[in-house]
Amino acid sequence: MAEVLDIRGGDEQAVARAVTLAAEKVADGHLVVIPDEAGYHMVGSSSHPAAAESLLMPTDPIEPSAGSNAQPDLVVLGPDAPSLLGLASIPTDSDELVQRLARRCWPAPVVMDLAPRATPPNNCSASWWTRVSDTQRLPVRVPAHEVPRGLLDLADTLLLARPLDLTNTGDPSPDSCGSASLILQAGPSRFAGGDTTIRIRKDGWEVTHEGAVGAATVARMACRAVVFVCTGNTCRSPMAEALFRKMLAEQLQCRDEELVDRGFLVGSAGVAAYGGSPISLEAAESLRERGIEFASHVSQPLTAELAVQADHLVTMTKGHRDSILEAWPDAASRVRLLNVNGADIDDPIGGSSAVYAECCQAIQSHLQHLIDELIDDSSG
Repeated sequence: MAEVLDIRGGDEQAVARAVTLAAEKVADGHLVVIPDEAGYHMVGSSSHPAAAESLLMPTDPIEPSAGSNAQPDLVVLGPDAPSLLGLASIPTDSDELVQRLARRCWPAPVVMDLAPRATPPNNCSASWWTRVSDTQRLPVRVPAHEVPRGLLDLADTLLLARPLDLTNTGDPSPDSCGSASLILQAGPSRFAGGDTTIRIRKDGWEVTHEGAVGAATVARMACRAVVFVCTGNTCRSPMAEALFRKMLAEQLQCRDEELVDRGFLVGSAGVAAYGGSPISLEAAESLRERGIEFASHVSQPLTAELAVQADHLVTMTKGHRDSILEAWPDAASRVRLLNVNGADIDDPIGGSSAVYAECCQAIQSHLQHLIDELIDDSSG
């Protein structure tokens, strides 16, 4: 008979004690039932043979049948993207997409279904890795819920997780908890529908199970995000954003609002911006002279979230680039100057309309190279 701990409404200490007990059970090779963002999972250590054998349950299908909308029957939970992506064999053409989805989707109830690498990781259950190798399916996820995250911290191992059937009240079905030695009961999950699963293929991606995160949201997450950066996000970077949108849409032969459907998100921000300011009158006029109406622009600061999620942070000056790298060193591979020759785009603020027009022209002259590069990469 499994021990049941009700942690609904529990304080931090009560939850911590429950997670500590769960970690002890997992270390001994037992299975435990834990709450998650979009359901409940039965989890065990990926390195303990007995736990893996119990979770594999050979009577279950190895993978959903073609065209089904079922979740993977066994998912690997890890504390961060590197711990999970290191287990996978990711085609070169898919690496940028996988890294992008990892930055934007995790931690969250989103599974990436990848192909495994050829060699097993250290200290993993042989039966589990044999199953992964045979099926060439490695579903992985970084959870956000405090219980699995705490358990991963204490267990010091990747977890194998089997999604459980739920009752009408959102609790784990008793019939699906039979082999567990401990059940942490936390009531209904925050989201319904279970994990969303994204299958990564050599030729792209597809949502094979639409759960807590909708397919339309996944499509936006899969888009390339280009963010232009200046100081206050009222002059140079909004001009760059507006010009880039127009030029990119023309080259893709689509409307501005259809860029998302073509795989591109475009925005701008400032390293010292105050949110809510309009585009400067002179910048708006320079764009209007080129047939672009951008008066609805509202400035925003470059936040950590935006810096992490952007695929290309395109700066007007070396100072902007250095500011980004100082705040987010991990973004180094995604930061670039707009001018490929390394020169700054000078700030026109306080200048005449002619100065703004000259700045706008300078920005426009450097955008085509970026567009050609992005389109070549996306088509290749």
